[in-house]
Amino acid sequence: MSVEELSHLINFKLKSIALSRFDSQREYAYVISPFSRLYYITEGNGWLMIDGEKIVLEPNYIYLIPSYTPCSYYFDQYLEHYYIHFETALINGLNVYKLYRAERKMKSSDLDLLLFKRLLEINPNLALPHPDPDVYQKKEWLNTPVKYSNPSLLVESRGILEQLLSRFIIDENSSMGNVELRYNIRPIMEYIQANLKENIKIETLAQMACLSNDHFTKIFKSIVSIPPNEFIIKKRIEKAQFLLLTTDLPIKKIFEECGFKSLAYFSRIFKKYTSKSPSYYRSHGEPKYK
Repeated sequence: MSVEELSHLINFKLKSIALSRFDSQREYAYVISPFSRLYYITEGNGWLMIDGEKIVLEPNYIYLIPSYTPCSYYFDQYLEHYYIHFETALINGLNVYKLYRAERKMKSSDLDLLLFKRLLEINPNLALPHPDPDVYQKKEWLNTPVKYSNPSLLVESRGILEQLLSRFIIDENSSMGNVELRYNIRPIMEYIQANLKENIKIETLAQMACLSNDHFTKIFKSIVSIPPNEFIIKKRIEKAQFLLLTTDLPIKKIFEECGFKSLAYFSRIFKKYTSKSPSYYRSHGEPKYK
């Protein structure tokens, strides 16, 4: 599949945008969101902690936090920033950040600021209902669709999101590229996404790639950065997070829908990846403001 073909499969959905200024220091620990987030810092300082890396927030830089990426925040008093929550997923449900390698911090340009301002201008009523993730990250907000008065605003909003995200993408080939195409990995990832409820065997995936189990595991890890078994578990946990936050399905039904065989195992794995039990995650959403 070419880059051009792949781009047509990516679906962009804006969830929130606003210009916000903090009147006091704020700290949020281990936030995991089903939405990607973009920040443009206009004044003040702070930092993000992602995968053990401390990323300094400073004026005239833009920042990307991919969906389902654990992140801790610290905002100084009077920090002012534009923020955007958005969904960017392939139509088949895959995570676009598994296909593209993306930076986390970029020096802004004059155009970047104009894009943030324009997106806010045409979406003036999409501010978060509260700065605390524990308050706003609830089913009511998560399930409320963004509505447009005319299709031109929808198309323009999607176009702006594409432009802003493109600033962070380094090189498709460095992430997946020719090796992925040669070994037919992308259809295998699609198969995994579509069959999370089922018992997915490595033997089946290896046969799809026409490789031995060991060779397939080695190739898959070289492309995706984690072994196939771990990739399957992470996709199941992402699906469980989404269902816990956005539905009222019983936890038993959720772990079955995500392919886990017992509540005990599901709870243990879910806590390993999110640091929270499924019931706590559902009732509290993200961790509270300190």
